[in-house]
Amino acid sequence: MAENQEIIKKIRLFGLNTYEAKIWMSLLGRGVSTAGELSDIANVPRSRSYDVLESLEKKGFVVMKLGKPIKYLAVPPKEVLERVKKRIEKNTEKHLSKIKSTAFNNLINTFQVIHEKNTSQTENIVALLHGRKNIYKHIVFLLVNTKNDVVFSVENKIKDYTEITNLIKDTTKKAIKPSKTGVRMYVVGEDNAIIFPISEDEVHPDYDLGIWIKNKHTAKFLRQLLVSA
Repeated sequence: MAENQEIIKKIRLFGLNTYEAKIWMSLLGRGVSTAGELSDIANVPRSRSYDVLESLEKKGFVVMKLGKPIKYLAVPPKEVLERVKKRIEKNTEKHLSKIKSTAFNNLINTFQVIHEKNTSQTENIVALLHGRKNIYKHIVFLLVNTKNDVVFSVENKIKDYTEITNLIKDTTKKAIKPSKTGVRMYVVGEDNAIIFPISEDEVHPDYDLGIWIKNKHTAKFLRQLLVSA
């Protein structure tokens, strides 16, 4: 059961919702089948199975076989994958074109002006950051917008910190890595610090938690603490 759930999760990467993924996976195992049969096998409500199959047909995952009763055939996965790749490439090119346009940049600049008008640059902040990827992205964002170095400590020197180190290097800032302090902590610039209250070994990366503190006195104190460690 758990294996099926994992497969369904991967199938959804093709741009399908859960019902579509379940129906298509069931049809792959049958080759040819009716909507009713697929509904029972996939555990999808019969009232939804026809809509789901119609959606799969439009997306190029199944074809309808004429006759009574109406049956459906699964399109070979290799063919489906090629279609998905082409669709993703087309959508990516379309989005990149919009992002690079003058109109889009003007819109971003407008939002930036609104943000700066209503945000105090000297305001002290204490906020929660959820998920290791989001935390790392925020660290890089802070780095891009500071002329100062980043100082950080780690819980365990043996661990591989290539990911965050590479992110720091990509910003062309000098990274100082003090000795193991037993606490994960980053100090960026003159007034930003991120502290991790939960041990890295005790939390899944998706549920990691960081406390972002924007305060000159706190950042100065933590920087001195780390550099002298």
